[in-house]
Amino acid sequence: MWQPGESGNPAGRPRKAHSLTQMLREYGERVDEEGGPTRAQQLAEVMWKAALKGDRDIAKYIIDRQDGKPKERVETNDVTVNPIYEMLKKLTEQNAEPKSETDQLHSAEQS
Repeated sequence: MWQPGESGNPAGRPRKAHSLTQMLREYGERVDEEGGPTRAQQLAEVMWKAALKGDRDIAKYIIDRQDGKPKERVETNDVTVNPIYEMLKKLTEQNAEPKSETDQLHSAEQS
């Protein structure tokens, strides 16, 4: 048993190995020449140049990264997949249930 104030794990939690995302981020932050652009900046420049030369895929990627992808609208005639339909259906079913005699009297008094 540990004494009060004594940790059961004095070395702490073991460090996680770097994720691929973290390694790519660190690589992108490196500078090849002192005072020069980072690798991420160089990559951005290459991507912009390709987009300006007509590479539509890269142009779309840049736009999606800057502005976010547009929300996709999905239309359907199947009302059973519509969450609003489901909520309205429940409310309608609740209101359609026969009221108790007490509820009916209470409703009549308020009218």
